[in-house]
Amino acid sequence: MFEIMWGVVRRFTSMPLRCQYSAWSQSPIEANEYIERRRRLVERIRQAAPKESAQRPLLIVARSAKEQFSAPDVPYPFRQCSYFRYLTGLPLANVILTILAQPNDELVSTLYFDGRSANEELWQGPAMTTPEITAISGIDEVKRHIYLQSDLETQIPRAVVSFDPKQFAAKSEQLAEVLAQFGGMVPLREQIDKLRWVKSKTEQKLMRATCDVGGRAMNAMIARSKGVRNENEIVGRLEMESRRRGGAWLAYPPVVAAANRANTIHYLDCSQPINEGDVVLVDAGCEVHGYVSDITRVFPAGGHFSSAQRALCDALNDLHSQLLRIVENVRPLRLNNLYMAMVEAMSKILLEIGLFPSIISGQELMHETDKICPHHVSHYLGMDVHDTASVPRNISLVPGVTFTVEPGFYVRKDNEVAREDFRGIGMRIEDDILMTDDGMEVLTRHCARESADIERLMKF
Repeated sequence: MFEIMWGVVRRFTSMPLRCQYSAWSQSPIEANEYIERRRRLVERIRQAAPKESAQRPLLIVARSAKEQFSAPDVPYPFRQCSYFRYLTGLPLANVILTILAQPNDELVSTLYFDGRSANEELWQGPAMTTPEITAISGIDEVKRHIYLQSDLETQIPRAVVSFDPKQFAAKSEQLAEVLAQFGGMVPLREQIDKLRWVKSKTEQKLMRATCDVGGRAMNAMIARSKGVRNENEIVGRLEMESRRRGGAWLAYPPVVAAANRANTIHYLDCSQPINEGDVVLVDAGCEVHGYVSDITRVFPAGGHFSSAQRALCDALNDLHSQLLRIVENVRPLRLNNLYMAMVEAMSKILLEIGLFPSIISGQELMHETDKICPHHVSHYLGMDVHDTASVPRNISLVPGVTFTVEPGFYVRKDNEVAREDFRGIGMRIEDDILMTDDGMEVLTRHCARESADIERLMKF
């Protein structure tokens, strides 16, 4: 397929501009899946709770994200708390969910929601109705906030309680005082993380969508960025290319770093000038119905890599390909083991391309390699860019887990061990991966990463 941009035919995409994801006015996740998630959460918390509490009711309390303001009457764009969205699918701010489970596993889920006043509806539009809330989430009851405290005071004394203390930390809130005396008998966040770690078939579909949109948006941005003169311009192009393909917004503040600034791993200034001979590192993703992608690529601002830039980019691609082969073939696979494999392979590759002097070896080589890539090679991915943070990286991956593979070479200007023509270049290549029953699926496979492919994008 072709895309027409500013009167120029771009041949880098294989799907229409108005792609299938733009047509998803609602998430493909149905209410029955949210009901099942809540049931599985109750089951998991029951297993984690003390055995002597088995005959007591279980009460789960979860809070949505709050609406935040940058100035009077100027709200920040609202992003729902991922834990709350996982349980309900609802985009509502300032609401509370309770799940009351009896010992016989009878569940009642209640949403405490005040709607909007007539004046608020005048300015902001109508609030969601109870039938709409139920249709999306499968929640049993919708009540006003005024009933929350009395309901909790009735339910809590006889129940096992699970909540996230971080969500109820404000001492000025009466609700916080009610919950604080119980201290979260079973931590809620960790139990939800265990559920979120393995993606359902519908979640896998959403991960494919967000990674496909993010990868094609990255391609389009690179194709239009020859001669770009400021990092901030790239941020705008990324957002445009993501949104026009069906992304809601960028998944996180992007890293757009030219020249030596790319050696600052989470560089967020993104406002500095770009020179023609610079390599630009871009780390960005998009969000589709609450699920995010996380992609990193590099490109030459002038359209062509220098010999040193190309050597480093090709070596990094070689390392990246080696890691993907490990992901494809090694079982059991653990992210920490993948990191160790990266360090070992990287040290050999850096010697082969002459980045380090040939006399360096042993512990000194490993020390210098660690300076070239001081971060882990992977993290979990899903509704958050650093997803399910409580799940360790030393456990075996299973089908349905999504994660990144992101080796990087960061050769700072002040690195006196590295060969001089490599200094001041920072590169990272990051793809998003789904573990499958028979191997893996590279969800970002449509995003160009080889140096020749990057230059080809920038020719037209």
